Amino acid sequence: MTRHAYRYPDGAVGLALLFVRMCYAIVAFGVAATLSATPAGASIFHLAAGLAALFLLIGFATRLVALLLGMAVVIALAMSSPTQQLILVGHIGGCAAIMLIGAGAFSIDARRHGRRVINLQANTPNRGSDD
Repeated sequence: MTRHAYRYPDGAVGLALLFVRMCYAIVAFGVAATLSATPAGASIFHLAAGLAALFLLIGFATRLVALLLGMAVVIALAMSSPTQQLILVGHIGGCAAIMLIGAGAFSIDARRHGRRVINLQANTPNRGSDD
């Protein structure tokens, strides 16, 4: 029996990953709004959120952007109210899921790195000699 493991899944799973990436592009702007209350300047955070949202929407460097967004959510966690903290903890889990799963087939990452199919066979042939 041959099983297939897709590096960049398509179909319903690929569409689900696209929707998750779209939702976390919106979350990037919410985190930027939380962090813009700091004296470092709101324009820097909004520019970074715009780039992160664009990269998540098109699926470019998705795992790195999800890691950076997760770190920004951790920073925003300290500046939020207790109710918001519960929501942000859930967002940390979502960022970790995107970072581990990847972008899916509907992304630039899949086009850049090639959509590969890995065949996993239950019964591998004997690789020893026939002597």
